[in-house]
Amino acid sequence: MRKELIKLGIDADDAIYRFAGKEALYLKSLKKFVVDITTNGVINVGEAVAMNLEDLGKYVHGLKGVTANLSMTKINALLIEIEQTIKAGTPDYAKYEYFCTKLPELARQILALITASESPARTDKVASGSEAECREQLRLLYSYLQRGLARECEGVTTELRDKEWAFFEKARLSKICDAVDGYDYAGAMEMIDDL
Repeated sequence: MRKELIKLGIDADDAIYRFAGKEALYLKSLKKFVVDITTNGVINVGEAVAMNLEDLGKYVHGLKGVTANLSMTKINALLIEIEQTIKAGTPDYAKYEYFCTKLPELARQILALITASESPARTDKVASGSEAECREQLRLLYSYLQRGLARECEGVTTELRDKEWAFFEKARLSKICDAVDGYDYAGAMEMIDDL
């Protein structure tokens, strides 16, 4: 998938490095962003013209930060240029309009790529994890939940979802992971206690 992402203007190697080498976590974050863009879109050029420059600058700056963290280099370079024109007091609305078409188009392409890789025919999952390994991951998750460490929790839930645990019902582990993703830490801890 890295080659396909590179073709779309994403520095996949840098992105995965930014996510401490955790490709699954990176792809999950990238997917959340592109789903948001495909669902909600971006502020169109008409709305941008109507905004005061300070608010438009904050909006563009926020998108610039997210695209930088996700190593979406081509879109990020365009946002840097747009932000500079806003800071200079002469926004380049033509570039902004171009951006308004490019980001949603890119988001749809990325979403299609990620969705295709998540199909049931995936073969990159680990065949089976040991019960001891799964219980260790659950203990680690419980510890992170107690301390409210969201980022660390996300890494563990990604690993729990990516392995096939033959002796635990996949549905029960999914419910725990879903509770963590929904920030229902108490509920997740209770479900871990019940295993």
